Amino acid sequence: MNLTLEQWLALITFLGGIIFALMKFYHVFSQLEDSMKELKQAVDRLNNHEIRISRLEEQNKTLFRGIGGNKND
Repeated sequence: MNLTLEQWLALITFLGGIIFALMKFYHVFSQLEDSMKELKQAVDRLNNHEIRISRLEEQNKTLFRGIGGNKND
């Protein structure tokens, strides 16, 4: 390959730009993966809280019925 110095510099710069873009692309997707894991954990915690709240509601209804409350609740 008979390239001038300017052409070699242009080629090296071009390849460096491609490598840099690929590294940034990988970095963004690795951050996205971490964010998705955190989001999944938050959803799991919310689901667990929802289950606990449902159990407490049922216990309250049972206690209310036990002390003579409205049986239609």
